[in-house]
Amino acid sequence: MRKSFITLIYIIVTFIIACNKEKEIGCTDPTAVNYDPDATSIPGSDFGHCIYDSSCLTLIKNVDINDYLVDSYTIDTAFIYGDFLKVNVSYGGGCEDHIFNLVHEFLFCGTPPVHIPLYLTHNSNNDNCEATLTQELCFDISNLYDLCEYTSELFISLNDPENNTFIHF
Repeated sequence: MRKSFITLIYIIVTFIIACNKEKEIGCTDPTAVNYDPDATSIPGSDFGHCIYDSSCLTLIKNVDINDYLVDSYTIDTAFIYGDFLKVNVSYGGGCEDHIFNLVHEFLFCGTPPVHIPLYLTHNSNNDNCEATLTQELCFDISNLYDLCEYTSELFISLNDPENNTFIHF
């Protein structure tokens, strides 16, 4: 009798697991910009998957990086979620407004995947204060996929000037 009960439980659990379709982990907070009602969430993960700032800055396309200031900053974290690039930065200052922009230089749409290097520019407005500040930046990168009309295969990377490398996504 006990063996039959254990077998029955095993069959029920297997059936439940097999019938559950796999859900994409995403933002389950309806107050977020990128809320996905079909997503699932790991407890506490909405912090990393949700975008709450509806004023994400737009990517500046086809520029010469030398036309922009790149004052010192450190990338603490960076990740792409859907159409948004979130970057947490640290920098010195506290007395002036700091301006960050996300840019990419003129693009060659060659053989896929097309490499798109992104650059985070920083204008500190000659801020001489020495407090360490952190800021969460949000950029709308949805227009990246419109740059090369013949491919949607993109290799996106973000320049990390502190380490003279790229962060690949």
